[in-house]
Amino acid sequence: MKNLGTYQRRAFLKDHPPVLARVLLGSTGTETTVLSGTVLGNKDGKHFIYASDQTASCILAEDTTVPASGDQWAMAYVHAAVVAPELIWDEGVSAEQQKTALTALRGMGIYASEA
Repeated sequence: MKNLGTYQRRAFLKDHPPVLARVLLGSTGTETTVLSGTVLGNKDGKHFIYASDQTASCILAEDTTVPASGDQWAMAYVHAAVVAPELIWDEGVSAEQQKTALTALRGMGIYASEA
């Protein structure tokens, strides 16, 4: 996973007006900074960095630090046009899992293209 100190921010939004929603990022027991552009999954009513055992649900709109104990509210894109190669994924997510997640996001109103 990329971290804030070494991350070169890249544009992932296209020109279609996005729609934002407030989402609850779940704590994993370790303080974690999640970067804007990260694909999130929904599990048990909370959002986490997307993993294959979750349903892809939205894309984080702002850098957010989730504390070790307790959850954190953040803004996320729930409808948007995005550039797929610029999205941030957890290192353990395969290319096939990314395709599955992008298909799920399309069903929710997030349209990804290669450019």
